[in-house]
Amino acid sequence: MTAPLTRRQVLALSAGLSASLGVAAQGPSRGSRTLRVAQLLDSSPDQQELSRDYATGVQIGLAEFNRSGRSVQLVSLNTDGTPASLRQALATVRDDPSICALLGTAGGRLAVESVAAARREGLAIAHVAPWMADSRFDTDANDDVFALFASREMQIRHALASLGSVGVGELGLVYTSARDQYALHSEVAEAAARLKLRTQAFVAGPGEDLAALGMRLGPQSPVILLFLGGTIELARFTHGLQSLGARAAGRYVMSLSDVDLPTLVQLSPTRSVPLILTQVVPNPQSSTLPAVQSYRSGLKQLFDENPSHVSLGGYLAARYATHVLSRLPGTPSRADTLAEFRKRAPADLGGFAIQFGAQRRGSSFVTQALLLGDGRLLG
Repeated sequence: MTAPLTRRQVLALSAGLSASLGVAAQGPSRGSRTLRVAQLLDSSPDQQELSRDYATGVQIGLAEFNRSGRSVQLVSLNTDGTPASLRQALATVRDDPSICALLGTAGGRLAVESVAAARREGLAIAHVAPWMADSRFDTDANDDVFALFASREMQIRHALASLGSVGVGELGLVYTSARDQYALHSEVAEAAARLKLRTQAFVAGPGEDLAALGMRLGPQSPVILLFLGGTIELARFTHGLQSLGARAAGRYVMSLSDVDLPTLVQLSPTRSVPLILTQVVPNPQSSTLPAVQSYRSGLKQLFDENPSHVSLGGYLAARYATHVLSRLPGTPSRADTLAEFRKRAPADLGGFAIQFGAQRRGSSFVTQALLLGDGRLLG
């Protein structure tokens, strides 16, 4: 008897088809009074896994809400990471006035690019809970981005606080591609400047393996290296660092919430350099918060997946979105929906608090783990 395919295997097989079709709608037909929201996803190789994990959590949260009576229909729009596919996805949203908001755009690069592209197109729509550590939209006048989780700067500040004795004055910024450097560097450099840190950038060349990038770090590279990429890329980068031997001694590699800790451990990163890994949601495997317990229950019912920080983030995103959408009567317009989200109503999502402050982020929650050179995991 053939073993059933896992969700990841199914996604791998269907990614090309999803990208070419562009849209897959779940739920009631278009003629119903059901609320409709669209999710933009990046199916390019370095973003697909993160995007799909976030989408998994969103689907769990919406399924939970839909059992309560009123329903929200999710329209998934897949892009392949190119500007043309993003324009096509936004055109689909623009031409379908029944879509009242964008929910859970992922990954982070697409989230940043989609906000800018929508504004260029004159598409006035709420961008709800994008997977966006980037903080450049947190205080701008458009007020159409409703980011829930701690920013990149919040995460860096939290991680550096645990290294106060190191005397950090410079931060190495490790980018997996020139495109990522272009998309992220201005915001990351500004955040570092606010933290009074100098920066030095290291960028993988076209087609360069991340292990090779790790191997070519010189002895003068900073003590703290901030890795701006995904889980697999981080594992490869640390393997390259390991080959430096004594030259890598005394360094730390810091990664942010794009990295899935359980998966990273399975990939056996280097034992020669300690890894600092920040997350913006509670531990999805061990937390006893009611929201996390509900997430694990929904995950078990709907998917053959282990809990992950990213999919828990997607679940919390859907929980907050439905909390706000349920306050709207009938079938709201985009303008009505945007106005309601601009109220930034606080919410207790089963023990996870959403309370927007002056920085316009729903949560400043950050936790971290330290993976030591001897394989021990602290935190």
